[in-house]
Amino acid sequence: MANRSCICRVTAAIIFLIGAGLLIAGLVIVLGVLPNNVKGQIRDRKILELNKDGTLNSFADSWVNSKYISTMQYWVYDYTNTIGIMNRALYPDMKERGPYTYDEIIKIDGYNFSENGEFMQFHQVKTFVFNPNKSCVGCDPFKDKVLIPDIGFQVGIDKLDSTVEKLLKNPLAVTLCQTLLKNRPDPKKSCQNLAELLEGELGTLISLFNVSPFTTVTVDQLLFSGYKTPFMDKFLNEALGLFHFLFDTPPDPLPNPPIQLNALNGTSDIIYTALTGKTDSLQAGYITEFSSISNNSLFNSIGNSLPPAWWPYANKTYCKDPNYALSIRGTNGDFFKNFVDKTDVLSAFVSDLCRSVDFVFEKEVTVRGFDGYRFIMPPSQYDYSLDENCGFCVPLKYGAYEYPPESACLPSGLLDISGCSGGPIIVSKSHFYQASKVVSKFVPRFKPSYEEDETIIDIEPNTGAVLQAMKRFQINMLVNQYKHIRSISVMRPGAYPLVWANESFYMDQNTVDQLNTQLFDPINTVTTICWVAVGVGAGLIALSILMIIVSVCCFRDDHKKNS
Repeated sequence: MANRSCICRVTAAIIFLIGAGLLIAGLVIVLGVLPNNVKGQIRDRKILELNKDGTLNSFADSWVNSKYISTMQYWVYDYTNTIGIMNRALYPDMKERGPYTYDEIIKIDGYNFSENGEFMQFHQVKTFVFNPNKSCVGCDPFKDKVLIPDIGFQVGIDKLDSTVEKLLKNPLAVTLCQTLLKNRPDPKKSCQNLAELLEGELGTLISLFNVSPFTTVTVDQLLFSGYKTPFMDKFLNEALGLFHFLFDTPPDPLPNPPIQLNALNGTSDIIYTALTGKTDSLQAGYITEFSSISNNSLFNSIGNSLPPAWWPYANKTYCKDPNYALSIRGTNGDFFKNFVDKTDVLSAFVSDLCRSVDFVFEKEVTVRGFDGYRFIMPPSQYDYSLDENCGFCVPLKYGAYEYPPESACLPSGLLDISGCSGGPIIVSKSHFYQASKVVSKFVPRFKPSYEEDETIIDIEPNTGAVLQAMKRFQINMLVNQYKHIRSISVMRPGAYPLVWANESFYMDQNTVDQLNTQLFDPINTVTTICWVAVGVGAGLIALSILMIIVSVCCFRDDHKKNS
């Protein structure tokens, strides 16, 4: 019996050692070796480069030839109370028409690498194709017409106002006026009054040409094909020509190109330079600079700084951090760095906003079976009470809302991109979501919400891959108040909405399969095997302990019987 007990204990010890080995090995692999191995694989793959045969490596190819499902939806505002806006200073009211949905085809149609492999240049083109099946029932952007604030009118009236003011202060005009009114008690004062009268009657002169601050266009004209403002053709150039003739000054006719909100349908003038990640995979895809193919200086960055004309007030002495507004930070938003943490602030250069944007973690999500982190654009990005946003301030020549003329900034929630758009364009979150109260009450009909108006990016944290994203923004026009032009002096100054958009990105099935096949399936397989080993090891340890207990008990019983 003693021999049996001895054999049982030896067997139990062997089983214990095997179980302990399996348990320790499984835990070491799951908790130590596997994470490091996965990180190494991701780090090695997250490089934009060519294979030895000259083809793109798998990561670069998946980006250049992306199969993501991209869609752009537009909702257009059709104004309903323009007479009240112009005559009784009513807040703007409008109907929201849409969505007008476009399949978005994103293509990188040109790329090359630097000799040292550190940089990649690429040219990205977006093409929008109207999809009636995804749009509102019966909607046709080529036929549907909307009444909107005329961007060209605002540009023209601003030019006219400054030109007339300059002409009326012309020495020749002042001398002529004072000569004609020399018999008045105060010729100088009389000429000033006459100048104010002439400026005040500009509105009457404008109305004779049947032009208005509002115009009717088709949805397609507003978005893509463009419209020519009646104000330029019917009135402005003729009026300016007359003034220049009367006061013997050189003519300065204004061009009247088509006005559209998206002039880059199927074309792009920008070449971007990005880091490949060769030196640091965490910076793969980070934009370092961009330049214009047509050599348009307005779209040439200065190294890793945005064109100064975009944010001309960033370098003012009162700005404590001018570099924040002008800096190019992060990727273009197609993907982000590896190993994203909840405390990270992720940056991306967003060309629609003419600036770099910071995103912060909001919550954990699950998208098509993948665990991800949701990042959002916080309201601080448009908050001008923060020192870092000083560079985004554009002084208000005429004032806006309750802000007086020459105010340093727009209210929080609005971004003036006139420096890069060439027109009085203001962007915001859709429906003025998270904007200051003075902005949100400007359009009483709006009912902003997180679900409809927040920009979200869901990211797989290990690889930095975008699982899904929704970029929501609103394009507005800044309407100034010209108090000395009587016929338009009552209009409330502020940001008048034109359209709001939702640009969405979703993984296609091929991307899902690729992520699973190349990364998560192997990880899950190894993890499963390791945890099975841990379980078997724990079971063997328990079995060995049980065998020892049974052996000891049996030995005691035998010992008692023998005694």
